[in-house]
Amino acid sequence: MNKRIKLNSLLFVSLLLVTACNYGKSSENKQAATTTTVAASSTHSNLKKAPLFEVETIDGQTISLQQSLDEQKPTIVYFTASWCPMCAKNWPAISEVYPEYKDRVNFVAISIDPTDDKEVLTKLAREKNLNFPLVTGMPKLMMEFGVKTQATTVGVNKEGYVEFQKDKTVLTADEYRALFEQLLK
Repeated sequence: MNKRIKLNSLLFVSLLLVTACNYGKSSENKQAATTTTVAASSTHSNLKKAPLFEVETIDGQTISLQQSLDEQKPTIVYFTASWCPMCAKNWPAISEVYPEYKDRVNFVAISIDPTDDKEVLTKLAREKNLNFPLVTGMPKLMMEFGVKTQATTVGVNKEGYVEFQKDKTVLTADEYRALFEQLLK
């Protein structure tokens, strides 16, 4: 019975990854991508509450949305995968911008691929000079956020509401700066 549950879970995650990999493949090089931006209001009536999470980075650092909320810091969650070509285009921009904002905005890159273990991501970080927090494969968290594909950036404001979600998008360093600034307002 337990093996059957594990097998069904593995099949589900595999199907999810295949779907994510093939989603929008024909337009992979286009800058235009689906973007959901919700205007902030004082009551947050139009915004979705972000799921609480606590993750451990490959460096052993704990990142918690609750801690961010307690500190009144916004959070950006970037859903990635080691094999994702669009993600690879975003990593240099994130690496450039992250040091400028790391004291004011919590940032975490979470892999959607359960095979992206600590060894895979540590090697990737070293080879690509990634200087931002990386978390091993957690497709469950991706689903809790309602994210359907890798290369998705989600901004959570300091009250814990999803301020924006940019799906399957390649962004420049200046575009990432604008997103960080949007959350700091």
